[in-house]
Amino acid sequence: MRHEITVEGYAFRLRPLTIADAEFVVGLRTDPILSRFINPTSPYVEDQVAWTERYYQRPDDCSFICERLSGQPEGMVSIYDIRDDEAYNGKTAEWGRWILRSGSPAALECAILVYRTAFEKLSLDSVYCRTVAANKSVVAFHTSTGLETRQILKDYVVLKDVLHDSIEQIMTKRHWWEIRPSLENKAQRLAKKLSSQGVAS
Repeated sequence: MRHEITVEGYAFRLRPLTIADAEFVVGLRTDPILSRFINPTSPYVEDQVAWTERYYQRPDDCSFICERLSGQPEGMVSIYDIRDDEAYNGKTAEWGRWILRSGSPAALECAILVYRTAFEKLSLDSVYCRTVAANKSVVAFHTSTGLETRQILKDYVVLKDVLHDSIEQIMTKRHWWEIRPSLENKAQRLAKKLSSQGVAS
């Protein structure tokens, strides 16, 4: 959907995905290292422009660029399939399409900004992500930031003609408010470190 949600943190922000971001997104999603655990993406910018235009028509889909406060883009992330779902005890959504440039220090704060958006802007009761099980570093990251494993989805995705399990991990609104102070403190310390190194912006 077209939205105007912008959420700022200590060193990074989320702001709406635009058509002008097409070349940057294609560069991320066609990087051979970054794209190991995602579906293949067309290398043509015009195809990403067309995807963005279709995305604008979906009312249950919010996509963002994660960028430094200076405006330098770091990656992309989305909160989508927003719905009321009894199985998730209320209003929920998946967060994914998450990809950051190689070496980006934005992961922690980007995740925090996703949760702030989900619970404070979109008024969700929970938000979950589904990660290819073989992508162990991302699964471990989510665990370290407070997500709880909800289920294992057998043979959930096909990558390069190979079936892969996915791990669904969830954050509830209640749990977010319990762990937010600790995560925010870590993000603030990281921002200070980046600033002292001259790389925060």
